[in-house]
Order: sequence, then C-alpha cells, then structure tokens
Amino acid sequence: MNRIVLVIDDDENILISMKSILGDYGYTVMTAKSAPEGLKTVKELEHELSLIITDLALPGGFDGFFIIDAVKDLETKIPIIMITAYGNVENAVKAMQLGAYTFLEKPIDTKVLLEQMNKAIEVGNLMKENVRLKKENLDISADKYRIIFQSEAMEKLLKNAEKYAKTDETVLITGESGTGKELVARFVLRASRRVGAPFIAFNAAAVTESLMESELFGYKKGAFTGADKNSPGLVGAAEGGTLFIDEIGDMPLSLQTKLLRFLESREYLPVGSSTPVHANVRIIAATNKNLEKEAEKGNFRQDLYYRLSTFILHIPSLRERKEDIPLLVKHFVEKASVEFGKEIVYPDHDTIKALVKQEWKGNVRELKGFVSRFVLTGSGLPSDKAETGSDTSSSRGAAVLSFRVGDKTLDEIEKIMLDATLKFTNGDKHETARLLGRSERTLYRKLSKDEEL
Repeated sequence: MNRIVLVIDDDENILISMKSILGDYGYTVMTAKSAPEGLKTVKELEHELSLIITDLALPGGFDGFFIIDAVKDLETKIPIIMITAYGNVENAVKAMQLGAYTFLEKPIDTKVLLEQMNKAIEVGNLMKENVRLKKENLDISADKYRIIFQSEAMEKLLKNAEKYAKTDETVLITGESGTGKELVARFVLRASRRVGAPFIAFNAAAVTESLMESELFGYKKGAFTGADKNSPGLVGAAEGGTLFIDEIGDMPLSLQTKLLRFLESREYLPVGSSTPVHANVRIIAATNKNLEKEAEKGNFRQDLYYRLSTFILHIPSLRERKEDIPLLVKHFVEKASVEFGKEIVYPDHDTIKALVKQEWKGNVRELKGFVSRFVLTGSGLPSDKAETGSDTSSSRGAAVLSFRVGDKTLDEIEKIMLDATLKFTNGDKHETARLLGRSERTLYRKLSKDEEL
C-alpha cells in the first residue's frame, strides 16, 4: 500500500514537524508551502499519493477549499484532511460538503491525526479500487460491443451517433434485421453522459400486448392476478440511464399512446395506479420497418413517429458496406476461435473475395453465424450460394418433412416446421415469420413456449 502523503502549509515549522513525526510512522512526506506548489506535486504524483493534508489558510488567494475543489475532478481519488487554526462549524461543514474526508483543528493531536489518516487512506484505497473496477467493466463492455468497420458509411453514421449522444433526446435507429441496431444503441450510450448508468433492452416483438404495459411501466400490488408486489417495470429499472426499445414498429397502438405521453412529460402510470411516476430515462428506439409508411397506413401513430424521428440513425445493410466484410470476418474468426477453443485460422484471399460477393440478407448477424459454423466445424468456406443463404429460397435447399397422420401432435408438427424454417433461414426470425405467414410477436411467443418445455 502506498504511504506517500502530501502536506500543504505555509508554516515551515509545521512542515518540518509533520515530516519528522509522520516519517517515524513509516510515511513518505512531500511538502508544499502554497496551493499552486501543492497542485504541481499532485499532478506529478497523482497515482502515487495516498493522502493530502492541507491547511485552510494559504497564501496567494488560494485556500484549502481550492485544493479540495481541484483534486476532486481527478481520475485518481485522493482523500484530503483539512487542518486549520480557525476552526468553526461552518468551515467544517463546507470542507465536508466539498469532499474532504475530515476536518481537524490546530494544534493537532498526533494520535487523532494518525487514526484519521489510516481511515482516510483505507477509504481512498476502496475508492481507487472502485474506479479501477468500473473502468475495467467499461473496457470489457466496450470490447464486447465494439463496432467493426472501415467504410465511410459507418464512419458517417457513428459521427452522427456521437453528436446525438451529447443530447438527452430520443434517438431512432433504423435498418434491416441483423445490421446491429443494439450495438449502435450501446455506442450512443457510451458516448453520452449516461455511460455507467443502467442500459435496459426491451424487444416489443417478443412480448404479448396484454403483458407489454406492465412489463414497460410496472404495476402496483393487486393490479391483476399474480401481482403480489409492486414492480417498477423496465422504465423504473432504467432510472438515470437508457431504455432501448427494439422493434418499436411492433408496439400496439394503445401502448404507443402511453409511450408518447412518457416522452413528452417523463411521467407514466404503473398499471393499477392513479399517481404519475416521474422517470429520468432516455429512450433509444429501433425498427426494421419504415415507420413513415406504417404511419401512413395507420399501423403506427404519426405523432409518435414525429416525436421519434428528430434524430434518426440509419444503419446501412452489409450489402452497402461490403468493404467492412473482411474486417468483420477476421473479428468473428478470432472471437469464435477463443469461444470454441480452436486454433485461429483465417480464410484465404479467394475465400474472402467470395464472401464479399455474397448478398448476406441477414446482414452482420448472418455473417457472424456463418463464420462461427466455419470455425466450429472446420469445414471450408463455401463458393456456392446455397451454404450462405444468399441466393433465392430455391437455391438454399429447403428441408423435406414427412410424418404420418396421428404419428405426432399438432404442437409437435408445428415445432418441427418452426425448427426447419429457422434452419432454412440461418436463424433469421424476421424471414422465418414471413415464410410461415406469422407475425414476429407470434414467433417469439412460440419460441419462448418451446424453451419452457
């Protein structure tokens, strides 16, 4: 543990005395006679200092309060003990409010000082460890949600995302299925002042209409059967942070009205309550639908669309950013190799060229799934279009299903059809729902039901 202490006082005798006394107890003592001189030492030894002891009254117009104010903005948290011959309750309260660990009056009782120093350094070490862990978690999160690109289209998109992130306004992210809308939402979060605050993701296509309101806005105890306690809902859980609503185009009109009210007032009513609740939550929405056209058809509220469309981030399809494919393949090969415990083997130049020519209708998600299969199975990357699912449906080789009437129940047959169609579309749920003639909400409900079985 570092035991380097900075003592700031304009009295030379006090500096000499503190250096001698604290030195006897194993501390390395640095000294300064003014605030500027002390801050110079802080700048040089920011990561080594364990504690600052400063007098309140210092020469040159910069007092001990100035020291506290300057140090609190540092990345490294350094505890401060304030000492003065002019102690009073007002100064003590002000010092503590500004961030001092404690306030001691002269003449200093050595025993009391040493006790307070030990406690302050212990607290300081905990604060530093907390900062380190928080930074480490952010670094891990940033790597997990890193956006891989070299195209001008993505560079332009992310520059706009950084600009929008500086505001607290709602952002609408549009793009085809599999383009990475949640990744861009998290990019906005990391560039905003809400970084480190909660990020709650909600898929409007995965929840039934009857449950969506209570899921989003929470409920009061007794509001309905099974509501045996209060629930804050996802909006309440995201307090101070960001709520990401994916597939907002699938949100029922009744819920759209309530979401619009929340966006305009930052207040909402939990199910079963008549008292509005205020929430400091930023909304980022995403959709693979054309909401403007959906609004014209009456499937989406126009006023909500206008409210959402102030800041729009449209993610280009992988077909529009083919120059990113080689980088993405390299990234996915490395990630999958670590995940599956395989030796890293990169595709050759000809294979990469073939992959760049593919359509990738499932976009980055489809490419990632394909590379993961390649790494896991060790099979060669295909030159034909059937493997990638990039051609028409006939070229993919649809599964042939057969079973006798009475051999299986309707639920079992339906599950076989669903599994076969998912395999056929390489896991693209949007395309699966389209081929089966079902809504994505119905598809998610059936998948959830299968997982429970």
